This record gives sequence, C-alpha cells and structure tokens, in this order.
Amino acid sequence: MKEYMLIYKGGDPDWMENTSEEDMAAELERWGAWMGALQAKDQLGTGGSPLHTAGKNISNDGVVTDIAASELKELITGYSIIKASNIEDAIMIAKDCPALDAPSGDIEVREVMQLPND
Repeated sequence: MKEYMLIYKGGDPDWMENTSEEDMAAELERWGAWMGALQAKDQLGTGGSPLHTAGKNISNDGVVTDIAASELKELITGYSIIKASNIEDAIMIAKDCPALDAPSGDIEVREVMQLPND
C-alpha cells in the first residue's frame, strides 16, 4: 500500500464561528464515521488536522505577506493521509470525504514519496 495525502482546499472561513453546536457535532460525527471506516479497512494513515484560514506566505526572497481572502478557493484548510494501492483507489476514497460537502470544497490527492533509507 502506498500513502496519499488528501489536501483539503476552500470551504467557509467563518464556519466555526457561524455553526451551531448541533451542526458542528453532526459534522464531527460524519468525519469520525468516515475515518473510522477507513481505519477498519486499514486505509487510514493519519487523520490529519484542520488548519486555520489565517496565515502568512513567505517568498524565497524572505518577504512575508498575509494570506489574502481572495485566495480562499486555493487556501489549504486541512489534510489527511490515507493508504491505497494506487492513485485511482485513493481518488475513490477521497470522493467519500466530508470535505467535499463544504462550499467550494476541493481535495487534491498526492502520493507521498518514499525516500530511500540511508
């Protein structure tokens, strides 16, 4: 099995502030069920974590800037590591991810490179 990173993008930056406790609990339950199903099939590497929408960009010349709201669609909002035989299987797993239910939610699927041992 190979490892693949699911990179979550987009969504609502104000979701935490604007969501009721009941809706938040339901969403967390959906994520828990999705990850639990992956774990039961030995397809979960790590659940990952959500990321704050605020942050900084650092360019290769050392310039630091705020992440602009206009970049929200491309903003990375979280990640998970899954296990799959190939990228097609990883895509099938990602299609069931609750992140796709978020407004403008997208998932980028990338294989994690295995470096040779020294």
